[in-house]
Amino acid sequence: MDQQRLAALLKETQTPDTQRLRAVTAELNKDFYSHPEGLLALIEIIATHEDPIIRQQAAVQAARQVPKHWGKTAKEQKPAVRQHLVQATMREQNAKSRHAESRVIAAIAALDFDEGEWTDLLPALFTLASNSDVAQREVGSYIIYSLLEANPTFFTEHLLKLLELFNHTLRDPQSADVRINSMMSIGALLLLFDADEDDEPVNALQVLIPAMVDVLKDAVQANDEEKANQAFEVFQQFLAYESALLGGYLKDLVQLMIDLAANKDADDEIRSQALAFLSQTVRYRRMKIQGMPDMGSQLTLKSMGILTEFDEEEDEDDINPARAALALLDQLSSDLPPRQVVVPLLDALPKFSTSEDVGFRKAGILALGTVVEGAPDFVASQLTSIIPHLLTLLNDHDVGVRHTALVSLARLADDVAEALAPYHQDLIAAVVRNLQAAVAPTSDENLAKKNIGVIRSVCGALDSMSEGLESDLMKQYAPDLIGSIGPLVSHEDNKVKIAAAGALGAIAESLDKDFEPYFEKVIQALGGYLTIKETEEDLALRSGVCDALGRIAPAVGPTTFQPYVMDLMRSSEEGLHLDNSRLRESSFILWSSLAKVYEKEFAPFLPGVFKGLFQSLELEEDEITLELTEEEQNIIGTTDQVITAGKKIKIKKADEEDSEEAMEDDDDDDDEDLWDDIGVSPQALEKEVAIEVLGDVISHACGPAEIQEYLEKAIEMVSPLAEHTYEGCRKAAIGTLWRAYARVWQLMEEETKTSWEPGYPPKQTPTTTLVKLGEIVTNATLQSWAEESDRGVVTDINRNVAATLKACGPAILAQGDMMQQVVSVLGTLITRSHPCQQDLGDEEEDQDVEGSSEYDWLVIDTALDVVVGLAGALGPSFAELWKIFEKPIMKFGSSSDNNERSVGIGVIAECAANMKDAVTPYTPKLLALLMKRLADTDPETKSNAVYAVGQLIYNSGDIKTYLPYYEQILLKLESMLPVTEARTRDNAAGCLCRMISAHPDKVPLAQVLPALVDLLPLKEDYEENEPVYSTLINLYAQKEPTMTQLMPKLVPVLQQVLEPPTEQLDDETRELIKRTLASL
Repeated sequence: MDQQRLAALLKETQTPDTQRLRAVTAELNKDFYSHPEGLLALIEIIATHEDPIIRQQAAVQAARQVPKHWGKTAKEQKPAVRQHLVQATMREQNAKSRHAESRVIAAIAALDFDEGEWTDLLPALFTLASNSDVAQREVGSYIIYSLLEANPTFFTEHLLKLLELFNHTLRDPQSADVRINSMMSIGALLLLFDADEDDEPVNALQVLIPAMVDVLKDAVQANDEEKANQAFEVFQQFLAYESALLGGYLKDLVQLMIDLAANKDADDEIRSQALAFLSQTVRYRRMKIQGMPDMGSQLTLKSMGILTEFDEEEDEDDINPARAALALLDQLSSDLPPRQVVVPLLDALPKFSTSEDVGFRKAGILALGTVVEGAPDFVASQLTSIIPHLLTLLNDHDVGVRHTALVSLARLADDVAEALAPYHQDLIAAVVRNLQAAVAPTSDENLAKKNIGVIRSVCGALDSMSEGLESDLMKQYAPDLIGSIGPLVSHEDNKVKIAAAGALGAIAESLDKDFEPYFEKVIQALGGYLTIKETEEDLALRSGVCDALGRIAPAVGPTTFQPYVMDLMRSSEEGLHLDNSRLRESSFILWSSLAKVYEKEFAPFLPGVFKGLFQSLELEEDEITLELTEEEQNIIGTTDQVITAGKKIKIKKADEEDSEEAMEDDDDDDDEDLWDDIGVSPQALEKEVAIEVLGDVISHACGPAEIQEYLEKAIEMVSPLAEHTYEGCRKAAIGTLWRAYARVWQLMEEETKTSWEPGYPPKQTPTTTLVKLGEIVTNATLQSWAEESDRGVVTDINRNVAATLKACGPAILAQGDMMQQVVSVLGTLITRSHPCQQDLGDEEEDQDVEGSSEYDWLVIDTALDVVVGLAGALGPSFAELWKIFEKPIMKFGSSSDNNERSVGIGVIAECAANMKDAVTPYTPKLLALLMKRLADTDPETKSNAVYAVGQLIYNSGDIKTYLPYYEQILLKLESMLPVTEARTRDNAAGCLCRMISAHPDKVPLAQVLPALVDLLPLKEDYEENEPVYSTLINLYAQKEPTMTQLMPKLVPVLQQVLEPPTEQLDDETRELIKRTLASL
């Protein structure tokens, strides 16, 4: 074999000439890599060639060829080859070449160890790594790392000995390479530890952690970015395994990282890495962080300090400490309780927002805008103290501060839109002032550039605020806003055009029918962009306009919008074929909007709509191919493909034809870079939207004929996506399956003129289609519900199950073992023992801590909605299940957390109402808790307790238990009837009427009824209208004297509640009032 020719070809692989590279690749594959001798020739080049780049190339290719050809090498020849390779590696002076050659040794050893050969290698490596010669220690330590990286199980029997070696090599006094090689080896070794099986190796590992910290510190001190990154990566690897491996050192490590991140003298890359580690730690060790006193507060405040360095003019894709601190704040608010994050942030906000330093003013309000998504309920409760600072900063003299405040206002509005309603007048006024200032002409180029940012932020803020904006308020500002924003759709900057279109859509959403006077002019201005397609910028603008029109259509209504539907649908269908995923998503969202507006009248467009959605669901997702050895395939556990975050990674056997790309310059970080780049594919994101829209179309626009035509294929395509690796697709798929079931059930009830009744077994027999669909829905749900690790997916499943039980009753519970599985999953969720509620790797560990993040609580809250849904669907039959749920729900009702108490008591109330008289055996325990909660300091809990007491008394047959408390309860109600906070007055009125209905003789009607009638009509909780009016009318029918006298006063109230809003009354109560008024 021509070794010189092989070396020359390896050199030519560096050429940028694609055609020449293709020819070189073909010759190498044909004449060298297809022959066993080619491997030996590569090893000879490793050992003898003078050019380190060629030696490195030869080593890279040799490692690839080993799985194909080493087994074909003569047995008697192997010892000499091994020795030759090891000696060459030990003499190698070039670090990259040495690393590549070490991987060849590891590749050969991986095969030899399986055959019981090269048994003297491991002892020799231990000796080499502890040799007095520093160069030999460097070689030995890197070969050990290469072997561990290839397959750590080679060292299973030598684990303690290896840790003992690292105890010395991590502290090597002469070589930073030895130290970092040892640290990377530990990272590769973590797979072998099992804290449940054997404490000794875990203890030996923990002893090494301080030395590993020193390795990181040394790299940082030496400004060695490569070694620092490698050290950070090892600490990141610990987070993927049991927390016991870090043990008590986690807190020290977190402290080190936040101190390093806050050190402005350190390199920005190092600081960003430290913040990235902290973000991952908060994500995967949230329970541990939560249990560290004051750690959440410290991380929050130091992140705010780092945020003062934020520069909005930097590229938003650049990772720097300020942007990394934003990511950490976002993670903290998502995973820790508000008291540990939002409370310290709000305590610091006055200092930041009133600082003379512009950076501090920006940092404070930007931090607030970042954390609101993770804790919207808590932030909403604190708006009284927040808004004054926000308004001050919206009117700041610095345009950059105003821009930042507008961005944060948009984020607040995204998550607490309704809570902002009392402050809309001042906020809109500030927004309008900013817009007017930004559109004013200026010759200052720098200011003009900043004004562009302000304009876009104003549009973004309006876009976000639209949901909670009252039409009457928007009418005041609409002329000025539309007058200023309208011309911006012709602005030279495409991003401004897109933002302006979004703002116009938001204004329409707020104005609703009152947008009609502006409609024609706006649609003419936007309509011209529905056909542009020359550039990517054109397509982005077309997408934004499509989104805006999808919001305008519901505002002006089907009749006004009708003339434009055909052209808009034509444009949206054309958009599917312009190779732009974002435009396709906008088309889908438009279809969803029009389906809701036109409902069954949307039917003519359904063939094209379903075709487009189905094509999206059939998209092939991005595929990455990795060439792995048999051993590497064994580690991964598959020889086919790995799927992660929506991307398929195909596993290619090492004996397949080498690709041309394999011939390009390759160093030992390439595979790591490949995995680092893996994210959610555009196809997966598009599928998520398509699935959601498919659910909307089925729910709103499909009648029996369309269901028959399209449902089967839709379900067939959606069902497999319930197991997609991207959580967004899983969530959307399971949600759409449940919505489809609910729609088919609704159509069945409309056709049969029947409604489901509570009870189990179900009293109503579903159709064959529903039974078949129910089987698919329940199978898809049960496959993931119990084991799903993503909180968002579990929360959405909970919501869908609860909504379907409320809409369709108990029939779905009769599918297979659905009932048992639902009860089982709910049991884990409401006791915080579900996989999605645990730290990564700690599924069996008790992680009960005080309080929870709002995302964590949302999992429990929605699970309790399912419990209520079960109670509603099963009726009195639910009493048996209450035995299972009683203890954890009563625990919530006794919690020290206001929200937990409030929700727990609310669930008790709903379950008591639905169980009817089957609640009787549980009365003593429930009443004892509820009487305590009637004196609760939290208004929401107290209000729910009043409601619950009324339901318990009304439904329970245990008169002996509750009757002695009547007088005490009436006294408490007397003090609550004037209280308007948290629906207390309405719930107290409902409770009082239920008590009267149960035992009118035990209530002093002459004193109570006048006070009750004076409170009417109820303003907040319309559900209580039913017991109030039915009780009063019943008393009047029985000619109760006080009620007879009060009837003239009640008549105007009865007439008033028959007026809008219609949701004041259910149908039965409305008819009762009508009959009563007619009789009068």
